Amino acid sequence: MEKPSITIIVLDTLRLDTFNSLSGQKGRELSRLGDFVTLQGCIAPSSWTLPSHASLFTGLYPSEHGAHETKTVKALDIAKISLKKRTFVSDLKSMRYKTYAISANPYVHPVYGFDEFDSFTEESYFTDIWGSVVEIADRLKPKVAKYRNEYGSDLLKLSSAMLKEDPNLFFETALSGLALTPIAAVKKMKARLIDGWPIEKGGRNTVARVRRMSMKRPFFLFVNLMEAHDPYTVSKKKAMSWVTPFLKEKTSEATLSLWEKLYWKAAQRGYAYAYSIIEDVIERFGDNQIVILTSDHGQEFGEHGFIGHGTVLDDEVVRVPMAVLLPKGFGRGKRRQYSSLVNVRRFLSAALSGKRDAIAELYSKEVRAESFGVPAAISRIAGIDVRKLRAHEKATKRRFRS
Repeated sequence: MEKPSITIIVLDTLRLDTFNSLSGQKGRELSRLGDFVTLQGCIAPSSWTLPSHASLFTGLYPSEHGAHETKTVKALDIAKISLKKRTFVSDLKSMRYKTYAISANPYVHPVYGFDEFDSFTEESYFTDIWGSVVEIADRLKPKVAKYRNEYGSDLLKLSSAMLKEDPNLFFETALSGLALTPIAAVKKMKARLIDGWPIEKGGRNTVARVRRMSMKRPFFLFVNLMEAHDPYTVSKKKAMSWVTPFLKEKTSEATLSLWEKLYWKAAQRGYAYAYSIIEDVIERFGDNQIVILTSDHGQEFGEHGFIGHGTVLDDEVVRVPMAVLLPKGFGRGKRRQYSSLVNVRRFLSAALSGKRDAIAELYSKEVRAESFGVPAAISRIAGIDVRKLRAHEKATKRRFRS
């Protein structure tokens, strides 16, 4: 018999409580699409994208796969932080699966080690619109990353350092920027005036791409949707970011309330896009397949004195949704145990070997979430409270026992 096709959709930054509200709305219930099993005790292994996705694909915790931040290694230190272990994508390819990925998140990208897919499509809307006003060629971005990590968006300091250390790269980047920056300006204007940025973060394009894809069975389709991720406001000065929880100036209650309302609106759009993709793959390929809808982490809006994600391991950040559609004939029994993104690889292996109770592999008596510091290098940014920053630059672990 042909092995079941597999679709995994990650609704980036979606909290469990938000998912429960969205999936309970009339006309958007997952039960309308198929006999989904929802797991209420799923824990993300990390509080931000890269290590959490690395855990999803490897079946290892961040401390085991190594693709995580430290006090000195940060998100843009690509060579040091990228995923270097093989994942279940290679396992599927060895079973003659065709593997496809569409990712709107720049950290879930071949540059960061997610390079095993037969077909990888970067949905660049988020990075195109939220990136620097100076647009450069894609091939130069990894080379410039170390300077971005050190100097952020300070073009003067970034350019001075690059000119001193690597003049050839500086001039190549400058020429690229001269050509592409007008294009970037047009993209940003269209995004704000027509597309609805920042609520829209590329999901509309992704839905259209999936519908156009001619996938060969059995296939594995992975999709990352960024709608629920910050920012939620147009102005970079007033937007939530890695920096927000570490600023000396406290975020006002009015701003927090606005972000929370816009988060809901953005999450609602992202969920609608995920629903459309699931509906499409079921209509085209039937319901005798595996579909997983989940998230890599959540978001805080002042709970426990923190804003955003990364670093902290509170419930609002690490409790994430997990909904699973299984092939016909597979058991759907629920357990009163925690589950984890780490368990997905084990679950797929069991399901594809024909074990009818494969869903049991999603559960564990104990799961954990891990953090190793602040993901971004922000110590040089104006307005930072160094004491707050230092207090979070440490390895932490949280265990969940059933």
